[in-house]
Amino acid sequence: MNATLVLEIGNPWLKMAAFRSAIGTYYLKALSSVNASSFSEDDTARAIQDFLHGLSVKKPQNTIISFPRNSVTLRNLRIPSANPNEIDDMIKLHVGRQVPYAKEEIVSGYRIIGKDTMGYSKVMLAIVHRESIRKVFRILEKAGLYTDRVELSSDGALSWLCKAAKPADLKSGEAFIILDIDSAFTDFVVSTNENIVFSRVIALGADALSDESKWQKFIGEMKQTMVISQGEEILQKPTRVFVSGAVEKLRALSSKIEIEFNLPSQVVDPLINLPLAKEVEKKPAEIFESVSFSALLGLGLDTLKKKINFVLPEAQIRRALRDRSREMIFLASGIMYVILIVCGIYLEKMNNRQAYLGMLNKRYEKIAGESEGLNEKMERIKRIKAKLDTRFSALNCLYEISKLMPPEIVLLNLNFQKDDKVSIKGQSREMSDVFKFITILEGSPLFKDVSTRYTTRKKLKDSDIIEFELSCPVEKAAKDDLEGKDKR
Repeated sequence: MNATLVLEIGNPWLKMAAFRSAIGTYYLKALSSVNASSFSEDDTARAIQDFLHGLSVKKPQNTIISFPRNSVTLRNLRIPSANPNEIDDMIKLHVGRQVPYAKEEIVSGYRIIGKDTMGYSKVMLAIVHRESIRKVFRILEKAGLYTDRVELSSDGALSWLCKAAKPADLKSGEAFIILDIDSAFTDFVVSTNENIVFSRVIALGADALSDESKWQKFIGEMKQTMVISQGEEILQKPTRVFVSGAVEKLRALSSKIEIEFNLPSQVVDPLINLPLAKEVEKKPAEIFESVSFSALLGLGLDTLKKKINFVLPEAQIRRALRDRSREMIFLASGIMYVILIVCGIYLEKMNNRQAYLGMLNKRYEKIAGESEGLNEKMERIKRIKAKLDTRFSALNCLYEISKLMPPEIVLLNLNFQKDDKVSIKGQSREMSDVFKFITILEGSPLFKDVSTRYTTRKKLKDSDIIEFELSCPVEKAAKDDLEGKDKR
């Protein structure tokens, strides 16, 4: 389960609230409060672990700390600048003057709440003792938890009211009062529906107000606080009072406040109009009679609104290291992802090649079986073709010679040799006829470089004859041309 845990480690109560998220909306899952006045830090950490174990949550996704208002010093300041960086520097310079502690012993947070008529920035400064924050972090560490959100409980009370009250009761720009009654104190808050502009602690809570005789003192403290808030020139006069927290037995107090201040006053039930899980009872139970859960409910249900946050420097360093580690993990994961993709592509290509090679091998085996003895047949065809070519060439040569031979020449012998030469033996009456025959042969495209091997003169029946032998090399191009014509 994606759970958000909100804790308030106060004196004497340990308050715990668990929320789950679904589609961007948070739902209240469980609430619990434990009187931890006699608890050690180990006991408090164990109580937190038991609460999570009962919800079957090993480790929450987010942990938020609500820092109780009675442990915080609030100051409303006017800073002569509108530049956020200059405001931050001025607050760091003067924060030590606001409380009787050394600068090294305090932790502060602030929020800019507006501007006055002179253009000065109005700032709400919150200061807590460093040891109080360290105690919270020690308990969280023992419980196996970590947080970088330690927020002011008053901000949580306003966030809760904005969800619980009817929209018509929270008109934009109008100021109202929130009386968040806890067990030992009451947080008197002057606010609009956007920002808290004034807050003061009244040292009377539900435990003391259970005695009606102390109601008048409580109302007197409220009147004094109203005067202080007007002296701060915070806002115009509030128009409404909302009573929240441990008010199950103090509903009559709201009526008395309405009469005394002549302001509409109403009690807002802790769980009214809130998104709840099925297992959470909608009607307030005994858990709301002694302590206020307004701050925890507001911080858990509204995680986006900017609030005053107290952060230890060592916690900031730890957060920076954690963020850097997360970035390194993301970077390493990204590199590994890229490597895996590249390897996957390479292996896919290798598999494709192996599959293709296997297919080729199968086709080769099939073709090899079908073409068995083909080479031998091809050799036989070549030999037959060679013989046919030789015979066919001889016919062409004989045909060409018969066309070229003059009547004065008598052919005695025609011999075809292996090296594409033709030997011609014949007779003529005159030597000039032999030379004429040689000239005719060289004019033929079939023969080239015709030469005379010998010529002899013989006497035959009272007449002289010339016997000769000619060597006629066959021109290859002419031979192919003649064969092509014959084929056509």
